[in-house]
This record gives sequence, structure tokens and C-alpha cells, in this order.
Amino acid sequence: MLLRAALDTGRGIISLDEGVVSRFYLAHEDRLAWCGPTGPKAQADALVRMLGQAAEDGLEPLDYGLDFIAGELERWRAPGPRPDLASLVRLDLMLTRAFFAYGSHLQRGRIDPRAIHAQWRAPVQAADLAGLLQAALDLHGVEAVVKRLRPPQAGYFHLRQALADYREIADSGGWPVVEKVGGIALVQRLKVTGDLQSDLELVDPEYLRRGLLRFEERLGLEPSERLDEATLAALNVPVAKRIAAIELNMERWRWLPHDPGTCYLLVRIADFELDAVEAGETVLNMRVIVGKPYWRTPIFSAQLTHLVYNPYWYIPRSISIDEVLPAIRRDLGYLERLGISVAEGEGLALSRVDPDSVDWDGLSVADFPYAFTQAPGPANPLGKIKFLFPNPYNVYLHDTPNTALFAERVRAFSHGCIRVEDSEKLAAYALRSEGSWTPDRIGLEVDTGINREIVLSPPLPVYLLYWTTWVNEEGMVQFRNDEYDADARLHS
Repeated sequence: MLLRAALDTGRGIISLDEGVVSRFYLAHEDRLAWCGPTGPKAQADALVRMLGQAAEDGLEPLDYGLDFIAGELERWRAPGPRPDLASLVRLDLMLTRAFFAYGSHLQRGRIDPRAIHAQWRAPVQAADLAGLLQAALDLHGVEAVVKRLRPPQAGYFHLRQALADYREIADSGGWPVVEKVGGIALVQRLKVTGDLQSDLELVDPEYLRRGLLRFEERLGLEPSERLDEATLAALNVPVAKRIAAIELNMERWRWLPHDPGTCYLLVRIADFELDAVEAGETVLNMRVIVGKPYWRTPIFSAQLTHLVYNPYWYIPRSISIDEVLPAIRRDLGYLERLGISVAEGEGLALSRVDPDSVDWDGLSVADFPYAFTQAPGPANPLGKIKFLFPNPYNVYLHDTPNTALFAERVRAFSHGCIRVEDSEKLAAYALRSEGSWTPDRIGLEVDTGINREIVLSPPLPVYLLYWTTWVNEEGMVQFRNDEYDADARLHS
């Protein structure tokens, strides 16, 4: 009874479901977990060591009551009279609450993504923290258990290392302000972040140019032969702001599944890349095209339930009015040339309309009554295969006939949907458990030109996320402007 009565004595720990604490002690027969008759046990010190490393994960050690816990441990180890039993109970509770809070943040994130992105549906696959804590205490393995709660993806660990590197830069005084090209300040600035590797204060102009190009590549800037306004602004972003961005982007990794058996598709919007992930490792990667700045690809998660070979394109109303209608007014043959049919009505009342019977010039945009559908074929912008994961945005993955755009560095050209570089390879991955859908059979199916839908069993999770900071395959830390205001929303 003493333990449960003391549950309101926690200090310094952010909001926590106290029910899990009560249930833990109830299963523990209301006995102390971290302390014995003579005071705190060694595992209490192990947890303090791990809480002290919380900053390495972009978290705040003080949120877990570290100062209070460390102070209480010091009181118990100091010479002189021992604190009373009530103090020991409070310490034990604080240690348990700290373990649950820290473990939960490592597993699922400090912030609930649904508070920012309403359609985030990632399953909460949290481990049994109470069971893990009991096993850790029994086996004296608190440090090992806490380490295993971190996200398993390589991207998280690369950012963790980047955070350490940039904090070291900050501790060393940061980087100088750059005002002009060719000056010592520019050389020193590029050397601090490894874009220049030279012991000389002044370097060869060509070598300096390559260092500047490397920096611009890391920042997603247009390569320039001079220190333009955008590059100068990026060079002078304070190191503290870069550190904050790394911390925020580590939080996004914590939103993804940690279960080692989980497979999913991950669309990295700002990086224009798609990964198929198994057990935290990328097993398939390809370039993608995402939404234009004014047609942003939304951030959400869903389940890939089926794919369509040789899809029809049911043209959205906004595109029908803004793009198709003006094209028809210029050239009525546009519809026939692209295989687009016209219909009127809704549901069962939908009926085909002869384009020649419509006064296209006299139509009112406000109450535009027609719907356009483009048949499968080489001109269809959905290409050969469409991948559907139901969502309120009507966003999906699809092929495209305009493959030249994949060579662009910044690939923001769509109306929000995601165009994939190799739809047949992605289909083979999505259907890998179906057995009979080999790459050769998929190619033959596409070549028929026949529209066909294939249901996935089981569905494949899809996560669309927007990182503003990551580490690429070459080990270079990448930073991007927060075009989606994603960091700003997460920080607030």
C-alpha cells in the first residue's frame, strides 16, 4: 500500500500514464524494484547512466527526473544517517517512472504524431515495458534493455552520430560568419563541417570551389560557381539550429515500427526516395517524384491493399477544370488523341457523353458537370501500374511515362501522388508473398494492356514522411529547407 499511495510524489518527469506504474508494482507484489533494505541497488545506477545519455537521442535527461534521482542516490551513498523509508519509496517510484517514460519515448516518440498529422495510422507496436523492466532487473541488464528500445533503422543511428558531431562543433565554438567568397572565413566554415579537408588557411581556388559544391549538394542547393544569396544564407545558419533540426528528425524515426519482423514501404518526401524496409534494413530503393510546392504530398500512413495493372485515370475535378478543359477549348481532338472519355452524373446514374455535343467554351467552371477518364495506354500519366492504399487525400503510388524527370535533382512535379521509378520492381516486391507473381509474369501482364486489379494479402504498410535532415548513402549529412513547415509544427 505504501508504494501505491506514493504515486503522486513524482518530480521532474513529464506526463506519464500512471496506470502502467501501478500495474507494475501490483505484479511486483507491492515490493520495491530498484532498492533493497540497505538502499538503492546497482541497477539504479545503470538507469542513471542511461538517462544521462538521453541527450544523445535528442531527448532531455531532465524530463525523466535525472537531477532528483541522482541527488537521492548521492544522499543514500553519503556518510551519515540514512534517509527514511518514505524517501526510499519515492526514489524507487521515480526510477520506475523514469524507465517507463524514457523507454516509451525511445519506442514511440516523445510526441504523438497524430497530434500533428491526423491521418498517421502507424500501429503502436510498443514492447511490454513492464515485462522488460522486470526481466532487466532480474538479469541485471537495464542498460542493454534500454539500448534495444531505440529505433533499429540505420537512418536513426546515422542521425544520432550526426547529432554528436554537430554538438562537438557547437562545443568548439561553432563556425564563423561568411560574408564573401574566397575569404578565410569561407575556408574555415567549410572545414568545420568536412566539406573542405585541408590544413591550409588558404586553399587552391578549384579545391575551394569543389568544397563549396559539396556543401551545396548537402543542402540541396543549385550548384553555383559563386557564393550566391541562397548558399550564403545556408552557410550562416547557426549550428544550434542545425542541431535542433537533427533532434526533430530523430523523433520522426521513432514514429516508425520497431518490430524486427515488420516490413513496410517508406516514402521520404524531401529526399524524393522510396525504400522497402525489412527488420530496419532497406531491401529496395528507388527514386520518386512527389508533389509540387503548391500540390504537396501529404504526410500520413496507410495500408497498401491492392495494385492495378494498366490503370484507368479518373481525372480529379481540379485537374479537369484547370488543365483538361483549357486543352479541349484549344483543340477538341485532344480528348480522342489521349484516349479520354467524358461522362456526366454520379454512381449508377453515370452516363457517357459525346464530346462533340458539348459547348466547351460556354461551360461554367463553378458548376462544371463532367468527369474525365483516361484509358490505359502509353499516354496515360499513371503508366503501367498503380498502387492503392485508401486515404482521404486520394494519393497513391503509380508509374509514369515521363521517366526523364527522374534524372532531376529536385523531383517535385506531381499533383500530390507519388510517381515511382520502377513500378514493375515495386510490384514484384509487394506481391512477393503471393508466390505466382514473378517479375516475368508481371511484365507479361503489363504488356497485355488489359486493366486488372490484384489484391494484396496481407496488406503492406506505407509511411509517407518528410525529413528535413538525414544522412545519405555516402555518409553526408543532408539538410533541407522546411518547405512543408513540418519542423516548425513539430517544434511547437
